[in-house]
Amino acid sequence: MSYNNNASKEISDFIIHNIQSGIWKPGDKIWSESEFCQNLDKSRIAVRDAIASLSAISVLKKVKGSGTYVENPDNVSLEGIRYFIMDDEDTLELMEFRYIMDSYCTELFVKRATDEEIKQLEECYYNMLSNRNDLEAYNYYANEFHLLIARGCKNQFISRVMEYLRDNLLTHQNILSQDMRIEKYQIGTTYHYRILMAIKDRDPDMAGAYCRHHIRKSIDLFRKASAESKKSVESHTQPE
Repeated sequence: MSYNNNASKEISDFIIHNIQSGIWKPGDKIWSESEFCQNLDKSRIAVRDAIASLSAISVLKKVKGSGTYVENPDNVSLEGIRYFIMDDEDTLELMEFRYIMDSYCTELFVKRATDEEIKQLEECYYNMLSNRNDLEAYNYYANEFHLLIARGCKNQFISRVMEYLRDNLLTHQNILSQDMRIEKYQIGTTYHYRILMAIKDRDPDMAGAYCRHHIRKSIDLFRKASAESKKSVESHTQPE
């Protein structure tokens, strides 16, 4: 059985899919090297490379004499955490982090961004508006707006952190009811517009303030949605 450069990535993608879909949960033992070779028709070298790469970022944990296990999310590296399913509390913690990070990023962007980068940001905002009825596309452009700001900070650490967290920033939109999605759209378009206008005016203080207000309102909305979701689950699980 030959080894090729794509084989290791295919195995890594398979493992990540099983983790994100809940087939393999934190603490679960995954397949042995032999099982991977047999089930995926891949070489042992490719399997070892894939497991080693995911172990290096603490997605997997190798236990001598026992096997390889899915790591506890609390022990996962920043690069690896994006491969795990986040619960509501994790998402709120991430939003709290964004409350601090994004507002300062916005201030830096005002000071360091080129006119072309501001133009790209404006185009991203209008893409948000044009995708009002496509939730997936709207969420993509709403998060791309903040990612463009992070890149425009010209700070490699900020850019890398935001890139790593990008997938997680798109999670948990499905718990919003239709009414809340409308409210989310109204909050998003209103504050993204205010942030954009302050950026075009080259006013870092106002841009940062609008960003903080935007995320604070998003946190409040998410808490409300999370509480209603839990209440709905409890009402359906109570015995009659």
